[in-house]
Amino acid sequence: MAHIHRLDPVVANQIAAGEVVERPASAVKELVENSLDAEASRIIVQVGGEGRILTVMDDGIGILEDELALAVDRHTTSKIYRIEDLESQMSLGFRGEALAAIASVSRFTIQSRPRGTPAGNLLEVDYGRLGALRKVAMSEGTRVTVEDLFHQHPARLKGLKTPAAEFGAIQHTVQQLAVARPDVRMTLNRDDRRVLETPGLGDAAGTLLAVFGRELAASLIGLDYVSESGLRIHGYVAPAHVHRANRFGEGLFVNGRWINNWGLRAAVEEAFRPNLPDRRFPYFWLWLEMPPADYDPNAHPTKAEVRLYQENRIKALLFRQVQEALARRSTPVSWDAEDRSADIPRAQEAELDLRWDGEEGVTISEDERGRVLHRQFQELTPLGQWRAKYILAQGVDGLYLIDQHAAHERVYFERFRREGAHVTFSQPLLVPIPESLSAGEWAAWQRHRSDLDRLGFEVEELGGHTVAVRAVPTAFHDLDTHQGLFRVVLEMLSEDESAQGRLHPVSWAEEAAYAMAACKAAIKANRPMSHDEMRWLLAQMSQVEDPRGCPHGRPTLIVLSLEEVDRRFGRRG
Repeated sequence: MAHIHRLDPVVANQIAAGEVVERPASAVKELVENSLDAEASRIIVQVGGEGRILTVMDDGIGILEDELALAVDRHTTSKIYRIEDLESQMSLGFRGEALAAIASVSRFTIQSRPRGTPAGNLLEVDYGRLGALRKVAMSEGTRVTVEDLFHQHPARLKGLKTPAAEFGAIQHTVQQLAVARPDVRMTLNRDDRRVLETPGLGDAAGTLLAVFGRELAASLIGLDYVSESGLRIHGYVAPAHVHRANRFGEGLFVNGRWINNWGLRAAVEEAFRPNLPDRRFPYFWLWLEMPPADYDPNAHPTKAEVRLYQENRIKALLFRQVQEALARRSTPVSWDAEDRSADIPRAQEAELDLRWDGEEGVTISEDERGRVLHRQFQELTPLGQWRAKYILAQGVDGLYLIDQHAAHERVYFERFRREGAHVTFSQPLLVPIPESLSAGEWAAWQRHRSDLDRLGFEVEELGGHTVAVRAVPTAFHDLDTHQGLFRVVLEMLSEDESAQGRLHPVSWAEEAAYAMAACKAAIKANRPMSHDEMRWLLAQMSQVEDPRGCPHGRPTLIVLSLEEVDRRFGRRG
């Protein structure tokens, strides 16, 4: 029988290090964040020996001689003293584990010269075992070198990818930290080659230019929003037609901290979805500024994942702000011939069902004309209707195929959103509608009572799991029947809770009603439209803020260019 015993501290540290140091990029992240907390204005990351030697140098405040050995011990920090300090914590490193974790799984050297002192001090740690402290000549700041990471841990060593892949992860880490702190000049070298250098002048756009190049930087769209509660969202997004095959062009930052949060990331990606090809990802870098008490950065050992206490509200604001920024630079969706050619119907496979004008017209009033935000829609000439689903229209950019339901849904959605509270007024029903709820629906009803009340539902509990719906939001006044409406909206609210990265774009309670009302009120597929009705819908699309997609994320249109048609017919102009 095995006896219980206390682990050797070195072994315990090496086991615990796996939570903090997963790969070389993890070590670089922790070391650079320490340099940022040390008030560095210049940080140099050097990678050599096929990634086996990592060095991070800074010009920060340094570490005192009698604290150098303490710095590589577990649970030591200069950032917090009491548990209450976590509620106001703004520094990047505060758990007191990073240096100890890295030093326990590598040959680790740290040398530091505090500002105003004549010389520095050097300490070597060999896989958790401290060497002697000695003086060394160096400039002010700190220099950390990590060699043979995981050399004594074959299982972890086998888990590493190729040197090129590991350096790619390091480069991505440095890029994100550089973008997060544009006021710090950061340099990344690989052997004798300089891979990256940022200006460190405090200009986020200038840092993005240095990291991602002039062409991308020239296309960026800025946004800056402050909510009534003081939450600030600012940063840059690239137009949807600029995209890449991975998420290395995405960055989210909370109070200067680079974070991973799949809910927030999904909210932003959803705003791009109508114009983004499958398996492609957008470019965006967004900073969130909020009081430290509104989030918990201690939710993960690496501090990469933070817990936001009002995450659903923040997701909704992110989605809306990114959507509005993209709409300001809106362009039609281009047909990607290489990716989508198989989807274009051939003449022998599809019959065109064109309906021309001649039917009773629709008059467009002066009020309906409104302001023109997207002139390309106003200048379109409707040609006809295909399969009573899609409007075919001619424009400067080519042949437009417009989903009549999605387009009309977008028009209604934005109208309801402008009307705001008028949509959420209650409309009493002549005959209350009984609804027998499942156990899961009943639990959801209990959670969302206040949300449904705010939307305009009036619901009475009858006993057991049965309720009576006595009033519905006025947004649904034109529905043929209100039977089942309460359960549909309840389901939408519940889906948002459990999205786990598949965020429904309408994630705030009020706009769930707007989206549902727009879907119910919009013209349906398989409904013939007159020429004047098509013209009216195109005019309405010129006035919406974001014509790219319906509120559920489906695109409203695609455009087939003349060049693409010529190419398919074998013409050269």
